[in-house]
Amino acid sequence: MLDSKPLMALDAVLQAGSFDKAAQRLCITPSAVSQRIRQLEERIGQTVLIRSQPVRATPAGKRLLRHVRQLGVLEAELLRELSDDDSAPAFTALSIAVNADSLDTWFIDAVADCAAQEQLLLQLTVDDQDYTHALLKNGDVIGCVTSQAQALTGCQSVCLGRMPYACVTTPAFAARYFANGLTPEALRAAPAILFNRKDSLHLNFMAERGIGPADFPQFTVPSIHALLDMIRAGLGYGLTPRLQVAPLLASGQLHDLAAQPAPAITLYWHCWALQSPRLARFGAALLAGAQQQLEPVG
Repeated sequence: MLDSKPLMALDAVLQAGSFDKAAQRLCITPSAVSQRIRQLEERIGQTVLIRSQPVRATPAGKRLLRHVRQLGVLEAELLRELSDDDSAPAFTALSIAVNADSLDTWFIDAVADCAAQEQLLLQLTVDDQDYTHALLKNGDVIGCVTSQAQALTGCQSVCLGRMPYACVTTPAFAARYFANGLTPEALRAAPAILFNRKDSLHLNFMAERGIGPADFPQFTVPSIHALLDMIRAGLGYGLTPRLQVAPLLASGQLHDLAAQPAPAITLYWHCWALQSPRLARFGAALLAGAQQQLEPVG
């Protein structure tokens, strides 16, 4: 069995970014932190840290980090169950990665009741749905909403549903740039509004039409609400969740450039296969809430 102190030192170094800051967190000297890391590396026969600024985990270090954080959640819940008084922490922190479109449309409604009832403190990290998976792999989070279907080793994957999008702009912008429809020529000329430069949904939408990522003018706006505001201001067109723009389409304030076939992503919930009861209940609540908001797959 691995000694807990070196594992805690590994976690502290990676959270703090340096041995000195980790030592302050652990109330020990930097040399003691270094010694614990060395003990861990000797125990497993591999290096666990890249001594850079900030310090980074090796592949072995990432696997150990995921292990130690999993143990931390399980231990906190065990202590709470065993406690006969109020000395155990009242709340449990869950680090979750989620894509911005889900966070700003259906995610909060899906998990709010569970978070309140279970006394969960959600530590949310936002990234593109194609990249949240990597945060779970690295041990940065204990669960993620992702577009990746395949579960990591030691984890499980559950399909949440299909999230449809609309390619929208104002009627005036559509008349100016898309009078002849969604042609490649129009897409190369019209300003697009992307969430960021790794907005895979929009980039794939363009690639399906033979247009590369550098072949069209584009804004980048890392907020789905601001992105929609820019579309409504007539600055460009973009892909937005139908959950967000359905009323604007119904009222005629926005025009859907690509109603058929509608772009969509299928979302999955990934978390550790060995999970605490609270994490299991959180996942069940997330699935139930997603099924009320997202389209069924297949």
